[in-house]
Amino acid sequence: MNAKKAVAEYQFSERSKSELIAASQIVATLYDYKGAEKVAAKRVTTNFLELFRSNLMQGFNMTKNTNFQKAADCVSEAVSRIEADEFDGAAQKLGDAVSFTTTPAQEAWGFLSEHGFL
Repeated sequence: MNAKKAVAEYQFSERSKSELIAASQIVATLYDYKGAEKVAAKRVTTNFLELFRSNLMQGFNMTKNTNFQKAADCVSEAVSRIEADEFDGAAQKLGDAVSFTTTPAQEAWGFLSEHGFL
């Protein structure tokens, strides 16, 4: 790893974690909707998740860190579960995605600290 890659991984990780935590909070509200509102809320939520998944894939493409790919796969599974009204399962998958995005941040932080950048 070099400093440029470490900074990129750290930035992608931190942004992705924030997005995924916010997404989990939104998924928790889906239980409150009924009828057409629920359909619309699910659509908006899955659209945001697809955007976040795209950001994770960008992180993977730029850094080649497979944790971003694994997190993107979890987000895809969360979308499928939301579409099936399995909100608890979706929240679990988003939690898994957060875990995968935490690893690159920890690794990058370690590298940057070890080499005197922090």
